Formats: sequence, structure tokens, C-alpha cells
Amino acid sequence: MRVSGQESDAGWNCAWRVWLALTGLVAVSCLAIYLHAGMTGLSALVQSGPLSIVAQTAACVAVSWSAWGIGLALLRSPRIRVEHGVAIACSFVLLLLYVNFLRERIHYADVDDYVKAAFNLRDGTPFHVRYIYPPLLATLCQPFLPLGAHGVAALFWSANLVSLVAFFWLLCAALERYGFGRRLAEGLAFLFLVVNVPVLRTLGYVQINLHVLNLILLAFLLFPRHRIVSALALALAVHLKVSPLLLAVPFICVRDKRWITAFLAGLVGLAGLTSVFYGWAPFASFLANASHIYAANGICFRENSIDSLIRGAGVLAGTDTGALVPYVKVPFLVFFLGCAGYTMRRVTYVERADAGAGVLNGLPAWSAVMVLASPLIWEHHLVFLAIPFFAVAKKMRMPSEWVAYSLAYLLTFLLPTFDFYPWSFGRLFSAAVLMVLMVRSCRAADAEWVARAGQRVDAFFGFGKKGA
Repeated sequence: MRVSGQESDAGWNCAWRVWLALTGLVAVSCLAIYLHAGMTGLSALVQSGPLSIVAQTAACVAVSWSAWGIGLALLRSPRIRVEHGVAIACSFVLLLLYVNFLRERIHYADVDDYVKAAFNLRDGTPFHVRYIYPPLLATLCQPFLPLGAHGVAALFWSANLVSLVAFFWLLCAALERYGFGRRLAEGLAFLFLVVNVPVLRTLGYVQINLHVLNLILLAFLLFPRHRIVSALALALAVHLKVSPLLLAVPFICVRDKRWITAFLAGLVGLAGLTSVFYGWAPFASFLANASHIYAANGICFRENSIDSLIRGAGVLAGTDTGALVPYVKVPFLVFFLGCAGYTMRRVTYVERADAGAGVLNGLPAWSAVMVLASPLIWEHHLVFLAIPFFAVAKKMRMPSEWVAYSLAYLLTFLLPTFDFYPWSFGRLFSAAVLMVLMVRSCRAADAEWVARAGQRVDAFFGFGKKGA
């Protein structure tokens, strides 16, 4: 039996009122217990489960319950349900999925490096050897240091959950710009994130990759309508993680002087934010750590850089092969740079009718170059290959191409992390395969499956009908 629009509205309003009532009941009961027996009374009602942290458990429950309430509040509007209902539902499911995973973790490794660097900056000491990022991140942490190391780490943890939801919405917007229908884009973005090892590792280690990627997507999606904001977004991404500097190349190639000027001003201005308060010593400390990047990162077979592949072979052979890295890596990088330039010269993924086509066509290949050029490629870094994989998928026609693509996707996003030389370097191999597929497909028109799939998704959900 079909539900009318009025009945649907009544159902959503009822669910919202139930959520409010339950929230109020919990809040009032907790307040009453606190007023009667203080924190001792509240603590008596709480137990710590096995391998869990009470505060973290409470935070996960609060995030999940709050997300449910926000979703209900938004979906009460018929217009929002029609336009964004699927995206809101997908966001909620993804958030629940990863919050429940994070609830089970009791140790988050990499976030400690950010927190230690923030205290290094406050104390005027050089950054510890594992901090190989520009000083801006440590500078932005300074107002929160009174919360203590655990408090700052909790802020990073919370910010990553926000960045996950933001990434889903930005990825949907990006896929639309690359020619996927809205509903198809939402479905593909959801499937991409629901099982994704790089995203899982980013959240599990409280890495900053999603923040950086969100800024990159903003930079490309806002161009050319909002040039200044676009430039500042990429400048901020560079100050969080240096490698996105390569992504300025597509903007330079289109010779947009206003964007380039704003980008340079953003780089200088953000550097000045640190130098005004702490001088230039933090930048010297960052450069010293970056120049000795291997000192804090020994040979690890899950680290998929070309550097690691060569150095790992030397360790197994009982000799130092570090000196060979430039001789092997440079020719590969020259090849990859040539591939990126080749794809940019073609109307490849976005038609010229799109005002931002010049830079959007450069994003997939230059994202792959950004990853492949890095001296360290941990599994969580491969989240930056999201757009390249989707852009190439639009062009896939031949069975052989789909086989190569599927294998690369499996190795990059689905296979669990493991350490087994050289088989654990499948992610490096996949990035190279992706680059070759981009070159092969750059002249091809979009495959028919994109339009057909979009039509079927729209037909299945019946979007646009009254009362939806």
C-alpha cells in the first residue's frame, strides 16, 4: 500500500518527537541522579566493559544517538527527503558503521605524533623525529593544549568522524561533476566507503588524510566559481601535508593568474601564522625531519613506496640498496609525469562545457602521481586514489580492462593489510596499473553502463515523485 505524502510527514514528525522525548528522559534522569548523589551516584551506574574505555564508549553512543536525531530533524522536510534523503541515510549508516568499529579500539597510534608535536611547539623544542608535517597542524592545536594530551587526541578523533561524513558528501558532488547521475553517485560513494581499507586505517590511526582530501576536493569543486576559496583550500591542504603541492599543477596549466596569486598568498599567510608566534625554527625542524624521513620509518613491508620496495630488497639481500632508489624511482616518475601530462591534454573525464574542466581533467592523474612520488606510501594514503578509480571506471569497456581494474581495486581498497615481501606491494602495483588505465582510456567516450545504471537507480527509487 502506497503511503501518502501527509502520512509520510506524520511518520517522520512522530519519530522526531519520540527521539526528543527519549533524549529528554535520559537527560533529566541523569541530572536528577547527579543532584541527588553527585558523580559518585552516576559512576555507580556505569561499568567498564572488557577492552573498552568508558569515555570513548560514551562518546560513540552520543555520536550515534545525535546523528540519528539530526537525521530525523532533516528528513522531516519533504523537500530535503526528495533532494537529499538517500545521501542523509547513507551518511548515517556509514557513521554508525565506523563509530562501532572505533568503539572497539582502545589505542590510536598516529594521533600521538600530532599531540607530541603540539607540545614540542609549545615548549620551544624541535619536533620529534616522527613528525614530518608542516608546523601548521601543531600551531592549530595550541588553544586546546589545556585539555591535555588525551583531550587533544579526542578532538582529533571527533574531527575525523566529521571529516568522514564530509568526505561522503564531497565525493558525491565530485562524481556528479565527473558525469555520474546524482543517485548513482550517492550509491557508488556509499559502496566505496562501506568497505574501504584506507579509510578504515585512516580512522583507526586517527590520521589526517580525510581532512586533506576534503580540502583537495573543495579546491577542485569550487574552481572557477570561487577562485579565492579554492586556492586557500589547496594552500591549507599543503600546510597539513606537503604532497598536495603537486595538485597545483592543473591550476597552473590553465594559467588562472587570480587563482595562482591567491594560492601563493595562502601559502605565505598560513606560514606566517606559525612564524608570528613561534618564529621560523619550527619550519627548520620540519625540514630536518623530512630530510631524514627514513630515520623514523624503518623497513616495513606494508609501506608501498618505490623507495621501500628497493630498500626492502637490500635488507633481505644483506646489503644497503638505498643509493639505488633515485636511479630506479626517477625514470618511473618521469613516465608517470608524462602520463599525467598526456591525460591533461585530452578532454578526458569532464567535457569542456564544465567551467572547471581544465583542472578536473588533471585531478585523477595528478592524484596518482602525488601518491606514487611519495617516499612513504602507507595503506591509508591510498584514499587519495578515490577520484582516479571512479574517473577511470567511466571509460571501462573491454573485459581485459575490467579485469585489470577489478584487481587493482581489490588490492587497493579491499584486501586487508599484511606484511609479506614482495606480495604486500600489490598496492604500489595497483597505482601503476591505474595510471596505465588512465592513459589507455583518456580518448574514449564514457561507457554506456554509466547512463544505464543512472537511469535504473532513478527508476528504482522513483525520485522526483510527489510524496517521496
